[in-house]
Amino acid sequence: MYFIGFGLMGNLNVGIPFPWKELIGPFSLSHMVYTVTTVLAAHFIVFRRFYQQRPIWKLVLALALLLTWFILFRYLLEEVIFPATLGYGNYNPKTTFRYYVVDNIYFGSIAILIGFVFFLLDEMFRNQKRQSELIEQNKQAELNFLQAQMNPHFLFNSLNNIYSLAYEQNPHTAQAVLKLSDMMRYVTYQRSAVVTLANEMEYVHSLIDIEQLRHDHKLQIRIDIAPEAAQAPIIPLLLIPLVENALKYGDLSDPADPCTLQVPRKDKKLHVMVRNRVSAVRTSSPGGVGLQNLQRRLELSYTPGSWQYRVEKEEQHYTTYLSIPA
Repeated sequence: MYFIGFGLMGNLNVGIPFPWKELIGPFSLSHMVYTVTTVLAAHFIVFRRFYQQRPIWKLVLALALLLTWFILFRYLLEEVIFPATLGYGNYNPKTTFRYYVVDNIYFGSIAILIGFVFFLLDEMFRNQKRQSELIEQNKQAELNFLQAQMNPHFLFNSLNNIYSLAYEQNPHTAQAVLKLSDMMRYVTYQRSAVVTLANEMEYVHSLIDIEQLRHDHKLQIRIDIAPEAAQAPIIPLLLIPLVENALKYGDLSDPADPCTLQVPRKDKKLHVMVRNRVSAVRTSSPGGVGLQNLQRRLELSYTPGSWQYRVEKEEQHYTTYLSIPA
């Protein structure tokens, strides 16, 4: 636009062919050389180095030096070298140097202004990139914190169960400790952003096994994982708060009304459903730190609109629905 745009549009408006051959003429080429070099110097040297510096006189001095360099560089090319090699210069030989300087302050200022515009655009893109990286770092830090927060949450619950076994001198205490060791290995060394549903279910089964050791009756739990869903990637510790909530607040003693965990895969999504009968003896309502933690992790891990999380509370049943990309 700067080099040919205005001339091209003017010629098109009056129906005159544009002189393309003039673009490779000596003065067109010299115009491109001193303009482009000035734009680059303004962008990458003057503004990049002095724009944020204080006092401001450093920037003013750098701009004055760049403008002086533009004038002298153009004068050297077109009024010294060209007359010596081509036999003519760009300005009339009778033009005074004072007139030449004043005239080229205008042209040099335009080139510096273009460099300043490019510098501002570059800064805008750099700031956007830095902001995006900072948001991503904060997001990852929060995810790490939330996952770390879940580890002691489940550790304390499991230790309470094992304490009950030990207090009763239950012979299954050692087995419970071994199961807890497997669980802690999973939550401690799991550093991947995603795991397979099958990996997550190993943890779920260990959690259920520890809970089972505390009860004389068999816990009534029905698990139905679709074969095509087993290898689907999910964020770690996704199902744990749902299952732990059912174990903690549910009545799992009725074979006719078991706790149900279903995970079918449909429409490129995993549809998780956990339903349990609510225990008649409750110290608090279902849904504590674990479920709040889960919802925040979903918000950080999946794009808005790609997941759903809802709870249905009935008089005797508590059902959690979760839908995530598969």
